[in-house]
Amino acid sequence: MRQQFDKDIRSLDAVFSFLRRFAEAERLDQRASYVLDLAVEEFFTNIVKYGRGTGNDVHLEAIRSGRTVTVRLEEQTPVPFDVTRPTQTQFDTPFAERKPGGLGIHIAREMLDGLTYDYVDGTSRITLTKHLET
Repeated sequence: MRQQFDKDIRSLDAVFSFLRRFAEAERLDQRASYVLDLAVEEFFTNIVKYGRGTGNDVHLEAIRSGRTVTVRLEEQTPVPFDVTRPTQTQFDTPFAERKPGGLGIHIAREMLDGLTYDYVDGTSRITLTKHLET
């Protein structure tokens, strides 16, 4: 399945609807669906908040191959941002003293089975992989 979404936080409902339709069509277990929802929300929100993209849309693609689900988010942007680089999350600092940022990407990375990033010809692509339990 593939769909294009406006690069706008108000598109999240449509993004979740897309993911629900995919999960139902592919009979994904609840845990995998939850992880994909959480991760896609994190990365889509980051694209909206921080993206310097030249286009006004984000392409979302979801594919199941056997026991593996792959979800890709793509946007046109002149400025790459590699989400696979280590975040600056300050785990040793008391919560009240931490600077915001990085925790969502860290949590998504820990819950996924794979996370890759590539940037080719002005296209930024985040690829999420989740292995199914059943």
